[in-house]
Amino acid sequence: MKPRSDLPRLALVGALALAACGLRSDADDDESGGDETSGLDTEADPREGSCDTPYVLPFANFEVRGRLLGPGKVRGWCGRDAADDPDAGPEDSYIVTPTFNVDVLVVIPESEFTPTLRVTRDGCQEDVFPQVCATPVAAGDLWHFFAETGHSYTITIDSPEGTDGHYTMQLLYGDPGVAACPIHPSVIDQKPGGSFAWANSFSRRQGQVDGACGGPGAENMFQLNVFYPGSINMRVTADDSFKPVLSLRTGCGGATEVQCSSAELTGSNVVEINQFFEAPGTYYVVVDQGGVEGGSYSLDVFTE
Repeated sequence: MKPRSDLPRLALVGALALAACGLRSDADDDESGGDETSGLDTEADPREGSCDTPYVLPFANFEVRGRLLGPGKVRGWCGRDAADDPDAGPEDSYIVTPTFNVDVLVVIPESEFTPTLRVTRDGCQEDVFPQVCATPVAAGDLWHFFAETGHSYTITIDSPEGTDGHYTMQLLYGDPGVAACPIHPSVIDQKPGGSFAWANSFSRRQGQVDGACGGPGAENMFQLNVFYPGSINMRVTADDSFKPVLSLRTGCGGATEVQCSSAELTGSNVVEINQFFEAPGTYYVVVDQGGVEGGSYSLDVFTE
């Protein structure tokens, strides 16, 4: 008998608070058979829920429940340095296509195995670099990504080799809230002729902030306090491995971005933003990176 993956139960959920995890659906599990391929097989996988044939979800708050069983096929970059790849086992993939730009929050409140979460844009094979590649994911961990119209996003829950276990996963749409992003303790205050300088180095790892210019790697996010109308210049200079992304926003999510720039757009490892602020307010300056390899950068902020 060939191994099989239970067809997940799907439940449409209403507007949820971020803390409202672990919702249940009363729908019964259906079982879905089908051929499964090994992790080295390059042929298309016809199994529903595979990378090649993902479950299609509506563009709405949703909860899915499923069972992972059998061999895996697709893996991500995260965990590859571990003795045992945490995503070498079976996986289920779900695809959503946004009708407007929005932040998407993903929570795995329950799992009988240690899950890996991947989010990829316009495909999910290993040659598509994930916007999110997180392992291990603990119950209640909040991950989010910025979804833009004109693209489709595949959300994959993966597992260690030999897994046979059930899971619950929730997709919620909207602002993740500032608490979902890592705010640096150093604060930038606007003042006449003021300046702020910071330098840092990152190792290879996944970040938590996303936006229109990308940014899967680790980042620093600084609060910027604006007190009066005026221009502020922000500039990042980075080494070759860092691929800098610079973002100005009013909150954590990509939907709050006011402006962004990146090495991919400019063709240079020096990126900057000049912004005139018409009224006082709280903003956030994010130094991010287009990859996950890490490296060093310096940030300079000049206020009028």
